[in-house]
Amino acid sequence: MARMRSPNFPSLSLEEAVNFAKAIWDKNRKALIPREAAAKDLGYTGLTGRSMSVLGALNQYGLVEVTAKGQTRVTQLAEDIFIGFPEEVKRGAVSRAGRAPTLFREIYDKYDGDIPGENAIRSYLFQRGFTNEGVEKALKSFNATNRYVEIYGDSESYGATAESGPESAPDQSIQEEKVVAPAAPQPQGSTGQSTDQIFWNKGPLDFNLSSSGLAVVGKTNSASELKAFIEKLKALAVLLPEKPQDDASDEIKQ
Repeated sequence: MARMRSPNFPSLSLEEAVNFAKAIWDKNRKALIPREAAAKDLGYTGLTGRSMSVLGALNQYGLVEVTAKGQTRVTQLAEDIFIGFPEEVKRGAVSRAGRAPTLFREIYDKYDGDIPGENAIRSYLFQRGFTNEGVEKALKSFNATNRYVEIYGDSESYGATAESGPESAPDQSIQEEKVVAPAAPQPQGSTGQSTDQIFWNKGPLDFNLSSSGLAVVGKTNSASELKAFIEKLKALAVLLPEKPQDDASDEIKQ
């Protein structure tokens, strides 16, 4: 009896996908390269099941495009996330990428841009034909992507519908092996910061989030700015462990 498969969805969260795409962009910018070369730039030995799963997820988020001749390149959308200027360009690109996967866009459209509770999303996914395992994997990716968009995206376009992103060729329904994303990219123009830094807010109040923890610097004399900053810190709390942990560096598993 054939194993049931859930409908297609990204095997990575948007944050993981951005970090993987940055690894390709760092070496090639937007040059057209063989997919096998892209897989090796991600730290894999070649076009394995895991590397194809990663490339497929990047394709769904619109961070890479794949040609019929088996080549790929990083898109302008991804480059806007890495180095977009002014900040609104970068935030808008994050929001568009988060809405690009077909399944995610279907959920936003069904609920008119609002994000319902997990039980409502589970019910919808079951109606779409997801298996029990597929529901939990898709829900995890969807929730993590929404958190990333809330922190780094354009709040004014949060509920907007993105242009349709390309579907990836490999099936993303069951991720058999854990995929570990490379360390998040440095913000443009930063110096002396940790190589796994994943965010830099250039407002009156600043914070760095890395594997060593959350560091807050800056100053403000505005109550409204302070309240807005506190809300961002609350959103960042979901990215930190409940208890202090020793510093550890993640490596891509071959």
